[in-house]
Amino acid sequence: MDIEKLLPLIPLARGAEIAGVHPCGLIAINKKAGIKTHPNSNDGGEISAVMARYNFDGEYFSWIDNASGEKLRLHLINRIDSPTSGLILACFGGELASAAKRAFMERQNVKKEYAAIVCARGLPKNGEWIDHIAEKSSKNYVRSYSAASGTKACAKFTLLSTDENRLGLSLLKLEPKTGLTHQLRVQCAKHRMPILGDRTYGNFNFNRRVRSITGISRMFLHCGKVEISLNFNMQEINFKAEAPLPESFDSIMKYNNKIAGKMAG
Repeated sequence: MDIEKLLPLIPLARGAEIAGVHPCGLIAINKKAGIKTHPNSNDGGEISAVMARYNFDGEYFSWIDNASGEKLRLHLINRIDSPTSGLILACFGGELASAAKRAFMERQNVKKEYAAIVCARGLPKNGEWIDHIAEKSSKNYVRSYSAASGTKACAKFTLLSTDENRLGLSLLKLEPKTGLTHQLRVQCAKHRMPILGDRTYGNFNFNRRVRSITGISRMFLHCGKVEISLNFNMQEINFKAEAPLPESFDSIMKYNNKIAGKMAG
């Protein structure tokens, strides 16, 4: 498989780009906030990172290359929420996808780092959360919540900075040790530092206030680094990909005359 020749054939959405490639075939895709990892249906009305039909049972995108007529499949390895920006992993080979998915399920050889702007100040420099999270789902939505009967959820946090515009915000590095649905969003909310712009678990009044002051509307959670190690075809594979922090994070956290002026007024 010549991965370099296949990369240009991927029908990436505007707002999605290749962030890293391993010779074995692993691909990291960096998507903007608001773009789905995959469509919820195949009616053509949704924007997902890859603009192709999605097989929900096999967990892969499929399309026919216009130039060669070749049928192609891109297997999805992991997901992040639509409002979250950053990295997802994919590959063309089904066996490689199975091995990588297994590594994500076991969580022993996978590391992910997120950046989050939270609605809180005066936070400790670092810490670790151990909570229990349950999930409720229906045909149209999935919601997670803190519950003693739920599954154990672990994550580390590190305080990186506080905002320079006196909005009452902090930038955190988040390192989840488990991979539950909406885990970081629920844990941040539970520990009284909801993620800015989170319309499901956040501080809605605070979100509205900051949006009116800054004019920026998104959830400030970004998957900036993924590392994975696995054995495949008698070979040890180590892959790391990174996605830079979106400009919107600096726009909120760094000093801004317009924002500071509104706060002073």
